[in-house]
Formats: sequence, C-alpha cells, structure tokens
Amino acid sequence: MKADQHFDVRPWHVFAFGSALGLAALFERVQGFRSGRQYVLCHESPTLNHVTLVALALVAGVFLTAVVGAAAATVRSKPSRPPFLIACMVAALALVVTADRVDAGGEQRAANMVAERLSENNCDYTPQVYSATPGWFSW
Repeated sequence: MKADQHFDVRPWHVFAFGSALGLAALFERVQGFRSGRQYVLCHESPTLNHVTLVALALVAGVFLTAVVGAAAATVRSKPSRPPFLIACMVAALALVVTADRVDAGGEQRAANMVAERLSENNCDYTPQVYSATPGWFSW
C-alpha cells in the first residue's frame, strides 16, 4: 500500500465478518460437533436451560448485528464512515465472546451439579444429560 492509500471498510465486510463469526459460533454448538464433555445431571436445572437460550440468543445477535450494520451502512444517503462499520464488527465479536463465556459458565454450573450428585449417590428419575458447548473464547 502506498502512503496516500488507506484500508476502506465496506458494508459487505461487516456482513461477511459477522456472518462468518456467527456461523462458526453456531457450528461449534451443533450437537454432532460438541467437545464430547457431557454431564449427567440427577436434577433438572432451569438455570442450564436458561444459559443455553441466552448463549443462542447472543449468537443470533451476531447475525442481527451483521445484517443491520451492513443494511444501515448501505441505506444511508452519505457513505458510511469506517468507525461505524468497525464498531459493528467489534460488536459482533463481543457477542461471540460473550456467548462463549456464558457457555463456559453453564459448563462450570453443570460440573458443580455433578459434584454435588456424587455425594448423594442416587437419582430420583432418569437423569438429564448436559453437553458442553464451549467456544474458542472460553478460557
């Protein structure tokens, strides 16, 4: 690149970046591609169900951010400024990171529930299986 040239962010960059992140986050949460860590829970946990829904809503937010950011940048009469487009990309990345952290918290909750069950040594009914879906950003 020459000194007088600069990188120009276009609306399709926002859409492509957000869609790729969203697809990757969804891909890592698909049943067949999970990490293999499963937790057999003796008691049903509404908290874990809520955590799963929140994580999926955050992933849906990634797609929404990509589409709305790109559409808003395209529809405007004046060309969109790169800071708006970059902010949309950062928001999409933040949503994926948050979804991964929420899933990591759910896995920790499931591990704690299994540890509590081991001390009880019995289940009242057919156990629920919780499959971990940690993402790339669950440190």
